[in-house]
Amino acid sequence: MDALEPTDDLLESLYVVNKAAKQLADEATAAYDRGDVTESNVRSARKDALYRTKTDVIARVVAHDPSHVTGEYHSIHGDVWLFLRIGDWRFHQPPHAIGRDLTDQIQTENDRSEPIDAPYVRDSSITRSDRTLEEALSRLADAGINANDHLARSTVTSEHDRIVDVRWSHLP
Repeated sequence: MDALEPTDDLLESLYVVNKAAKQLADEATAAYDRGDVTESNVRSARKDALYRTKTDVIARVVAHDPSHVTGEYHSIHGDVWLFLRIGDWRFHQPPHAIGRDLTDQIQTENDRSEPIDAPYVRDSSITRSDRTLEEALSRLADAGINANDHLARSTVTSEHDRIVDVRWSHLP
């Protein structure tokens, strides 16, 4: 794994990717609820890829220098999450996603066995960047992390057995 320095540019792109993944999750659910299975599958595939991209970036930042990352463990609906602070940016991550070797290097305010019981409220109205998802993904690709590499597969099958490409076409 190539380590990444947690620059403001990198972290802003990560923030945009995380917000877009949350939005895609909502859009996938809405498409499914209205019976648009194809659109739901496309949004869901992209959402999953963005969350895997987020995990990759966070793991590489921790690998670069764990002293740049602090956190605390929270219990959300019975699951333990790691709330991370990297500079002025905040992200949450299931600890198993980046692996125990890396999470053990992060200075935390509490132990994973004693997580803080705190409700997680997702507020999609808060925004800290005007950067588009396309710009954020391009900047991450320039740093060596291509979201297309994190797709489980590059296509999904539509409800009418049509193949739909889910890759971001602007990425190499």
